[in-house]
Amino acid sequence: MLQKEVTEFFGENSPLKSAHQMDRAFHYEPRPQQVTMAVEIARAMDDEENLCVEAPTGVGKTFAYLVPAVLRAKQTGKPVIISTHTINLQEQIISHDVPILEGLLKCDIRAVVAKGKSNYLCLRRLNTIINTDQELLMLDGVAGEYARLQKWASNTYTGDRGEMPHGISPQLWQTVCCERGNCAGKQCEYRKKCFLQKARRLVQCAEIIISNHAKFFSSLAAEQEARELKNNSDEDEADSILPEYTAVIIDEGHTIEDTASSHLGIQADSFSIRYLLNRLFSPDRKTGLLVDEHHIIARTAVLEARKICDLFFQHLYEWIEQQHANPLRYNTPGHIQNYVKAPLEKVLQTISTLPNTDEGSDFGAELQGIVTSLEEQLRALDAFFYMTEPNYVYWFEIEGGNGHQEVRMNAVPIDVAPPLSELLFKKKPVIVTSATLAVNNDISYFQRRVGCQDARTLILDTPFDYEKQVTLQIATNMPEPNQREAYISQAVTHISDSLRETQGRAFVLFTSYSMMNEVAARMEDFFEEEGMNLLIQGEKLTPRKMLEAFRSTPKSVIFGNASFWTGVDVPGDALSNVIITRLPFAVPDHPLVAARSERIEQQGISSFFNYSVPEAVLKFRQGFGRLIRTKDDKGIVVILDSRVVNKRYGQTFLASIPKCPTVYF
Repeated sequence: MLQKEVTEFFGENSPLKSAHQMDRAFHYEPRPQQVTMAVEIARAMDDEENLCVEAPTGVGKTFAYLVPAVLRAKQTGKPVIISTHTINLQEQIISHDVPILEGLLKCDIRAVVAKGKSNYLCLRRLNTIINTDQELLMLDGVAGEYARLQKWASNTYTGDRGEMPHGISPQLWQTVCCERGNCAGKQCEYRKKCFLQKARRLVQCAEIIISNHAKFFSSLAAEQEARELKNNSDEDEADSILPEYTAVIIDEGHTIEDTASSHLGIQADSFSIRYLLNRLFSPDRKTGLLVDEHHIIARTAVLEARKICDLFFQHLYEWIEQQHANPLRYNTPGHIQNYVKAPLEKVLQTISTLPNTDEGSDFGAELQGIVTSLEEQLRALDAFFYMTEPNYVYWFEIEGGNGHQEVRMNAVPIDVAPPLSELLFKKKPVIVTSATLAVNNDISYFQRRVGCQDARTLILDTPFDYEKQVTLQIATNMPEPNQREAYISQAVTHISDSLRETQGRAFVLFTSYSMMNEVAARMEDFFEEEGMNLLIQGEKLTPRKMLEAFRSTPKSVIFGNASFWTGVDVPGDALSNVIITRLPFAVPDHPLVAARSERIEQQGISSFFNYSVPEAVLKFRQGFGRLIRTKDDKGIVVILDSRVVNKRYGQTFLASIPKCPTVYF
């Protein structure tokens, strides 16, 4: 029984006590929450049950699920998949946790990170780029990049872009990476050296497969598509599906609803279509696969399609702009005719008549990759404009700037519970864990949203002493957030006072970029006078670089939105203050939020109390959780939204965070 083995591992003589001998940075201390979690996961695996576990920061949840995962894989001879939301956690598991566990269990663990094909270098494409896109190599800096890329390719074992010692421009990488449909298969002269095939072989024989949510749910979507088509003969399609597994562990599970929605949905966009046509023939650079004169008929079809697509998407962009909504919901099937369908189909038809297009040739493989992608875009456009998928929500988005606006069309399931119940949770056991799954000490809301109502649930106590480590400060006299001018004016005053109290060292969390940027502009003199280093999300630095600067520069302050509410880990004195400017309710008129709310209202219940509030509470808990990451951390959490005490639903927010001393001002 797995449960017995796990209990013994975490028992009185646990080998974890000696782990510091292998890694001096590893400090083990017995935690009853960790033992409970590990044993309950083992029990779920023994009983072939699904389990949802809320495991607060500090529990040690990675080892709590990794130990039973390894033992389960060795017991059954099939892999266990571990899916995470962040790259950092994947790297921690594969580079740190698995090697330690190998020493503790005294055995080899075949663990790999499963990545999408575009992460790997294609040797065939690398060595034919001179013939297929010579003009690209003539651009400033690209020739030097290409030379460094060739040198790296001759030394790398994995061909994984993430392991390159130097960066590479997206423009060059797109021409040399593996991509769907673009494979010469058994006829490729580089097949024995192929990095993608090597990675797939490692995945097929692994015991622990570490994925990210995007890859995992893309695999589920590919499995669904193969099932619907009842045709799995396409090797490239089949290889996108993860191997048969004996269990799944989903960490950072609070993100899976939105991730699943995206990857089980449909997307098309003007940029991708223009890019694909340019790969066939670019009228500006006079380059592309169809540049030779004997391809003039196909090239003419491409030029005509490009002209119609440019005109269509320009008119579509102008129409969306006139609606004064971005994103903009699309409600009426056939309201917009798919004018690009005929010219794109003509391109595909003329390509099919070209000679020497077998996939065994470099020309044929490159062409087939483009054809596959164009066919996907065509199917997505038809599905979007004619709203062929029931129970989906459809919307346009304008992306880009500086005169390069692109139109993206999205269609996603309104409710992912039914497909996830079928594709994921029927294949028990599935373990879902996160620091925030519960609303007011109840996980049932999360279970309903993702389709795992039959799962057992476990909510663990925090190992931290919040009564001693945190002081909660709540503003009780703030104007309502919809009174924008008065609200921002008071927010600036309170933020300034709070930052002086902690000498910076703070995250200030916003729910909109416009408010964040306005507050930053009004506080510019304050930061200069106080000598504080302000880092604003969306400006010069990426979120990762912002965090590096925050940790290394005294008196730093991050103004963050979106990603800074969750998945960000800054232990120690660098972060002593988290300011939540307003309760994180989703924008109610976003098409997906509106469609979900409508669906709930149709059931005769309040969407505000049964969707908007629980979603905001879960995000609020994530923001609150940024402060305390270890038992030695201390600081304050400031809430600048008086609705948390003045509205009836405010108690749901406060009841969902640990008890700590509270100061009202």
